[in-house]
Amino acid sequence: MFKPKQLHTAICSAILAIPPMAIAQSQLEEITVTATRRATNVQDVPYNISAFDGSKLSAQGINDFSKIARSIPGLTLSDSGRSKNGINNGIVMRGLNVSGTGNEDFPSLTDPVVSVYMNETPVFANLELRDMDRVEVLRGPQATLYGSGSLAGTMKYIPAAPDMDEVSGSIKGKASVTDESDDYNTDIEATINVPLTDKLAFRGTVANLDNAGYIDSAYIEELDSNGQPTGNAIIKKDINDESVQMARGTLLFAPTDATDISFMYNYQKDEIGGSSATAAGLDGYESATKVLEEFEREVSLGSLIVKHDFGFAELTSATSLTTNEADSVHDQSYNYGYSGFWAYYAGVPREVVTGKKHYESKSTTQEFRLTSNGEGKLDWLVGAYYNDVEFDAESYDYIAGVDELYAMVNPQAPDLGYSNFLESEFEDRAVFGELTYHVSDAWQVTAGARYFDQKFFAAQSITLPPCGIFCGEGALGLSQASGKESFSDTLFKFNTSYDFSDSGKVYFTIAEGFRHGGANGVPVDNLSTPVVEGGVFAEHPDYLFFDPDKSVNYEIGFKGYLTDAARYSVAFFYVDWNDPILIVQTPNGGFPVMYNGDEAESKGVELELNTQLTESLAFNIGYTYTAAKLTKDFYIPNVSGGVESSTLGGQKGDDLPGIPTHTATASLSYTRALDMGADLTAHLGVSYKGDFVTGFAEPSSLAANSYDEIDSSTLADAYLALTFPKWSVSLYADNLTNADDITTSDGNGKYTGSKPGLQYAANLGDQEYRVRPRTIGISASYNF
Repeated sequence: MFKPKQLHTAICSAILAIPPMAIAQSQLEEITVTATRRATNVQDVPYNISAFDGSKLSAQGINDFSKIARSIPGLTLSDSGRSKNGINNGIVMRGLNVSGTGNEDFPSLTDPVVSVYMNETPVFANLELRDMDRVEVLRGPQATLYGSGSLAGTMKYIPAAPDMDEVSGSIKGKASVTDESDDYNTDIEATINVPLTDKLAFRGTVANLDNAGYIDSAYIEELDSNGQPTGNAIIKKDINDESVQMARGTLLFAPTDATDISFMYNYQKDEIGGSSATAAGLDGYESATKVLEEFEREVSLGSLIVKHDFGFAELTSATSLTTNEADSVHDQSYNYGYSGFWAYYAGVPREVVTGKKHYESKSTTQEFRLTSNGEGKLDWLVGAYYNDVEFDAESYDYIAGVDELYAMVNPQAPDLGYSNFLESEFEDRAVFGELTYHVSDAWQVTAGARYFDQKFFAAQSITLPPCGIFCGEGALGLSQASGKESFSDTLFKFNTSYDFSDSGKVYFTIAEGFRHGGANGVPVDNLSTPVVEGGVFAEHPDYLFFDPDKSVNYEIGFKGYLTDAARYSVAFFYVDWNDPILIVQTPNGGFPVMYNGDEAESKGVELELNTQLTESLAFNIGYTYTAAKLTKDFYIPNVSGGVESSTLGGQKGDDLPGIPTHTATASLSYTRALDMGADLTAHLGVSYKGDFVTGFAEPSSLAANSYDEIDSSTLADAYLALTFPKWSVSLYADNLTNADDITTSDGNGKYTGSKPGLQYAANLGDQEYRVRPRTIGISASYNF
């Protein structure tokens, strides 16, 4: 029989095929994390966690999560470009996902499946990772400590803190070229740290990123002075250019040895020239968009963190205010052409539909936490949490020529065919705690719980001016609805771990995660009366609200050191997912809504090995196997003329969308000290993402619009750096092999081929998002 110490060595040696005796006796760098809300060595955390040093992220050019996903085992992202990535983060862990496409144009009315924190503040936008101390990746539900959104895991961004000892800083610059692009990319970043007194210090970072576009379109509609299409197509080059400006400042005040007060403000502005999608039926990086899909967003985050050490425990107060505002333009021409209702618009001079959207959200968060000092056999943590979110969105579709077609004076705005106004409010109150008992020096048991009480409200109004009274109330064709709901529950966690040697740990965890429910606010048909109150596009009342979804994670794992130079982790997990919140389009109006399915499950294994083979050579590898499927059929309800019906949305056994069965990462770094007083570093990173689907399989007629099969992808990044004590220079290549891989697609929602009367070619194929072509550049930095 294997003993535990023999077992952990055998597992890592057999599965990873790297014999422990082959690893040199160099030593790995220790990493301290705060995943448990205490400062702890990463290997002492009794569950699966990865941590990445900020200096290494900077050296590899990792600035946001679209690229960090290539470096983290088990983390996947259906990359749909910086604009849509900024709307919904799209990060997936452990197979919990319900949308593999890139067609979400509004922020979700619930949280993502992976919560993201900037220090102590939950954030729901893709932010630049500049001047980071580290990034922590917590796999599996973390609801006890991190609340809603930690359904599948949590990511923590920890910026570098101000230093009160000395003035320091850095200036960094990059210039690069991308295949398929006619312009250059530039990236400039500066950081300064200034001790103002012996108790007060400031640290600030600013950055400006400009990425050239690489996608062309020969289908852009030329407009006349009245904004009407002329019938001529314009060729536009490099339409998906990106411009990002960010600034972050942190002021740290330590009035006593026991008290720290930190104020941080983070600002970011994104300006995107167009979508990163191409048409599958066209050659090269070609789009068929008729309208430039511009995107502009501003995010600001302010936080105040106060920590005071009472001796027996530390009190933390974290207060934050986050605002997120965006405007975007979308080409709706093909969406309309694909839909059945377009037949009513037969005769519109040119089929050009421009969607304009605006949203803004404001989130206020307050958390109090009291954490014991970790002495003795009993550790404890208690806390209280409050979050208030206000969200407003507007959406308009302009159908060029529709006023002329119907010889009407549009009562709302010229050529406006549709408008949608959504107001949503969400409030969350929670108390939580964890208790850890150290049975012995080697064995600990942890139990945790979180009780939450939530309230949510939504109101929506929709107008269809060309349809007028035939589609709702009055000349605008008004439909509207609102609703309130509340929900409360208690979530639990159990964890135990045993150190079977000085260098090995085995652990077992049962943990629950959840995302908050809410109200869609779509117009609905009150089935209790013969009158259709919501207008012609009134939906089934089941769409008015959606409930929270919950995951239960069962995990057993091993982690430790094979030698001082080899750190490993192995985790086996099974996740039971109840009432998964799906993203669907309603049958009558085609409104995007949140809707609860029935049941799904995900199971798999996660492996990670970090080694320092010699003083000069480091090798890291990770692999994740995930099998995520529906375990029950789910149905999409409908109502027409007071008659209820349903359509199969997904079948038991269907793969969950966006989830590859196999993912892997590997990196090799070589560093050598040169006689000239510099270090030479060569780095190669490779990531593999297996094939996946973007929707639920047939026979659902609704699923057919979003289902697509995406092939596997292998990407490589590399750099060669020369580092002196004060400055460094490097040559780097992203997508070294110039792989032309698809990251995700919009399914068959656009570019769907021939339909009677549609004014576009029949061979455009699906709309697909592709990896940025090979980018080669030079980077230089100066530190002081």
